[in-house]
Amino acid sequence: MVEVIELEGTDGSSSTAGIDDRLGEDYLADGPLSSYLGDTERVAFVIHAKRGGVTVEGDGDSETYKPTRGHRTLVAITDLRLVIAIGGADAGGDRVIPIPFSSVTRIDTESGLLRKRLLVHTEAGEQWSLPGGGDLQAIVSYLEECTAAWSQVNRFAVRIDEQLATAQDRLDDGEPDAARQAAEEVLSVIAAGREQVGTFDIGERVLAHADLDSYREAVRALQRRALATLADDHVERADRYEAAGRLRPAHAALRDARDAAAQARSIDADQPPDGEIEGRLQSVERDLARLEDQPRETATTALREAESIDDPQQRARRLADALSAHRDWLGLCWGPDAPFAGDPETIRERVLEIVDALVGAHTSVIERLLAAAERLHANGRTEQALAACDEADDRLAAAREVVAELAPDREPTVVQWRIATDHRRALIEYDVSRDGSEHSIERDDHVTSGRTSAGDDRSDHEETIVAGITARDPDSAESSGSDLDPTDTSSWVSITDDPDDSRDSAADHRATLDTEIQAMDESRFTEFIAACWRELGWETTIFAHSSAKYDIMAIRRRAIDLRVLIWTVHTPGQDLEASVVDRCVTDRDDTERADAAALVTTADVPEPVRQRAADHDIKLLDRDELLDLVEDERLADLVLDAE
Repeated sequence: MVEVIELEGTDGSSSTAGIDDRLGEDYLADGPLSSYLGDTERVAFVIHAKRGGVTVEGDGDSETYKPTRGHRTLVAITDLRLVIAIGGADAGGDRVIPIPFSSVTRIDTESGLLRKRLLVHTEAGEQWSLPGGGDLQAIVSYLEECTAAWSQVNRFAVRIDEQLATAQDRLDDGEPDAARQAAEEVLSVIAAGREQVGTFDIGERVLAHADLDSYREAVRALQRRALATLADDHVERADRYEAAGRLRPAHAALRDARDAAAQARSIDADQPPDGEIEGRLQSVERDLARLEDQPRETATTALREAESIDDPQQRARRLADALSAHRDWLGLCWGPDAPFAGDPETIRERVLEIVDALVGAHTSVIERLLAAAERLHANGRTEQALAACDEADDRLAAAREVVAELAPDREPTVVQWRIATDHRRALIEYDVSRDGSEHSIERDDHVTSGRTSAGDDRSDHEETIVAGITARDPDSAESSGSDLDPTDTSSWVSITDDPDDSRDSAADHRATLDTEIQAMDESRFTEFIAACWRELGWETTIFAHSSAKYDIMAIRRRAIDLRVLIWTVHTPGQDLEASVVDRCVTDRDDTERADAAALVTTADVPEPVRQRAADHDIKLLDRDELLDLVEDERLADLVLDAE
């Protein structure tokens, strides 16, 4: 006899406790049917067979399990599975066989003359034949719906697993954004699965057992790791942009890093730890604050450095850099949403101040260039004089470009210097067309002395600077004999400034000069140094090394003559010894009427030796400074003349 009990569940009879009450007797050997069911399972049907057993067929074999005397066969059909309990069929104990709906592939029935059977096929290739009675259609319909619902669960679970694996692969391959997108897709699959399974009448109970939401923990872990990695990638991108000077993209990348780290922190997962993510956030906030202040700091530092430079040529170059930095700063802090620190109106005012300073620096260099052009022409070096005028023109063009764009009201200043430059060029070209030849300078082969016309024709207010020694004319109204400082090094003359596009060729030219100077022998080097001083308006006398304390005497003729003692040490590649400085000090102190002393050397100068010279007021002109003098004062042709 087989009884089919349908449990509606409205009165709680479908609970595990309600099942035992409905059965009313102990039909199993080891305990009630409820002991084989989970607390959360809800029972829809129970098949109760007094004598009927269960047969399983598969792989050509068949086996039947029957209850022992006094026991029964019970089949509980829940919302999760079939649970077959055969009393006493397993060595006196109950044989319990669970068949999850997720493994069921087909449900059939079989009717015979005396009995009906319920046939359950599984994906393992087994067919279970269960006792049945009465109308099995309700059971079949319920089982088919459960099987279909669980089939959907399995299908979506496979998709979820595949998508999780894809997300993990993307993360392992260093593609955190793709990993995050794949993890988001997992959530979409979970939502679709819940919606699809929910269309079944039993869908909610199936979903409760399937627990698709349990995948969300794995998704959260992937999302948190991907976002933390993405934040690091954004920081690296910001570093690259900043190194390239692209501050806006760098700032945007840091904001992206901050957002990604904040999102990672908001996700409930264990890795990376909260402390590590918090550290990322704090680091990004510091970088943002630093970057937002960087344009202001760069601009103010550039201006401060420019203002600290006395040489007008170098100051002009630095002021141009400061002007560019301030214009960049203005562009970055402009607009209501600009994140960079700075007040546009204040920056505009400072830009105009820099323009004034830059024009002033350019005109100072132009003034020096025109004076050099006059001197060079007076010394018969017309080609170099015209080249100095060309450089003055370049300076004027640079000044005019800045003024025209940023401060048109400063145009009259530039025009005045354009008139002065054109006038100087016209005078030189007129003399050349009139005379048809350049002046010549007489030189003595043994004791060289002389004064150039430039030295005689200098203005009473003019300074002469050679090797860092500045000699203001003692006859000038601006200085008296008591105020004369013949060793003042505060005002080095620099009259050239290679444009950016010609710096490579200038470097090549400098290297050529260096090579030629190093190739000189000691005697020719001394003659070359004397020629440099003489070219700049001094009388020079060369002494033989074997008979003199010093190598050159340079005299500047005025009401009060200025005498400079010069030693030359031509030893390229060797270190200058301190004893050489000591000898210069001794010989200078033993020489009457010596106003200043200079040591010109091609040797390498150790810092202690340089300091020793400074302490004893010996003006030291090293190899680089000698090259600066040659280039600045346009004495390159003297390098060849000394051969």
